[in-house]
Amino acid sequence: MVALALLFGIGTALPLVVGAVAGICLSPSDRWVGALLAFASGSLLTGLAFELFEPAFRTAGPVRTALALFAGTGLYVAVKYRVGTGGDLDGRAILAAVVFDGVAENVTLGVALVGGLANGPLAILVGIAANNLPEAVAGAEEMTETGRSPAGTLAVWTATAVGLVGTVVVGYVAFAGVGETVLAVVRAAGGGAVLASLAIEIMPDAYDSGGPTVAFATAAGLLVTFVLV
Repeated sequence: MVALALLFGIGTALPLVVGAVAGICLSPSDRWVGALLAFASGSLLTGLAFELFEPAFRTAGPVRTALALFAGTGLYVAVKYRVGTGGDLDGRAILAAVVFDGVAENVTLGVALVGGLANGPLAILVGIAANNLPEAVAGAEEMTETGRSPAGTLAVWTATAVGLVGTVVVGYVAFAGVGETVLAVVRAAGGGAVLASLAIEIMPDAYDSGGPTVAFATAAGLLVTFVLV
């Protein structure tokens, strides 16, 4: 099953490399970037509700699940503002935000894979991948515009992708042997962290880039991934 975690990790990481190439070679419009971020938002909302929170709720009950959800949200917020990856984003700041959010999301994805694909986190995978692509586009484009060589920019984003593949495997291996209740609580906490990243980073960035019409892309992301689950 480690191979499955590795495969899912590659699925989230490849868009970082593809997005970096697009950012270096092309200049995608802000509206296109916003639409992809919004699609990712809808996908992650489906994954949170049906692949993380609902199974955790059934196993751990409402009180423990709710406490874990808020704990995960609070931990993300606390670390986010301690690290300080928010604010005006240039290429390096976007990269820092991708790394920070990617660790939270990919570890959660690895945890969600424990037990196999019976309740497979396909919506979470799609959401993370859809979010990584435009973030890498914007980050790589900013880096090259501020003087970093295209080869150096691609190397940085490729290294980031490889590292984030490993975090999915770490999330899976670290929690593969725990009991069902503990696993449910961890999944709920991970869901809280991903929900916080949606509220703080992904949805605001989507709106800023694409305007009100990104609501349709968000709905599309939710619908497409709802079919998957």
